[in-house]
Amino acid sequence: MSSRPKPSIAVTLDPDLVDYVKSRVGDDDVKSLSAYVNEALAARVREERRRKALLETHLTRAHANADHARVDRMMAHVKRQLADSPRYSEGGGQ
Repeated sequence: MSSRPKPSIAVTLDPDLVDYVKSRVGDDDVKSLSAYVNEALAARVREERRRKALLETHLTRAHANADHARVDRMMAHVKRQLADSPRYSEGGGQ
């Protein structure tokens, strides 16, 4: 991910996770506990970024396709209903 030197940090991990990774160290794809944790975090970051981009794409598409006039009419209707409601019109509402 980065060409900068990797900082050394202390983390607390569940013992069963540590045992699992230690049992895998030396396999072709697991060089060390540190490398495994680094790769797992990198995968998590990639997934979060992918999900965020997907959500932003869907939100942009939904906003572009929204019937804004209809939304405005519906909101005006809700506001009228709230104004007519004794619970809200007497200051007892939110």
